[in-house]
Amino acid sequence: MLNWYLLYTKPKHEDAVSILLAGAGFKVLNPKLRERRYVRRKLMDVVAPLFPCYLFVRFDDPLDNPSDYRLIRYTRGVKKVVGVEGIPTAAPDAMIREIEERMSGGLITISQHAFNEGDAVHIKGGHLEGLSAVFERPLKGTERVSILLKTLNARVVVDMALLEKD
Repeated sequence: MLNWYLLYTKPKHEDAVSILLAGAGFKVLNPKLRERRYVRRKLMDVVAPLFPCYLFVRFDDPLDNPSDYRLIRYTRGVKKVVGVEGIPTAAPDAMIREIEERMSGGLITISQHAFNEGDAVHIKGGHLEGLSAVFERPLKGTERVSILLKTLNARVVVDMALLEKD
């Protein structure tokens, strides 16, 4: 049965492994993200992997078809197939669908934050539910943000989905 599996690659080998495995007939998902970074002291738009050193590959269960697993496992640039005690763990199809739905033109689109610096926000979930805070800033390349808790006088990093404007 075909499942999606997560591969751990050598640093900066995601594209090379994707090309090799796609050429061997496997379906590969290597999501990318456009972000602004400093390159040689200049701020530039770059396309970077959404999950550095990781990519998804669809292949038969290793117990049913060990030759596919062996081919993938020993592809140049692959460190390992992620799993428990040497047995690959299948990635949920729902997670793969969500990643594919968020892709446009080969790039992942991350929703921009709806908060501005200094906005009063309310935490609507998690361990800090019910507390009031001040939005500080979004964190680079993630959907997490930094907020300042009013009651504790502390800076905390939380998922943006847990916030709503006051």
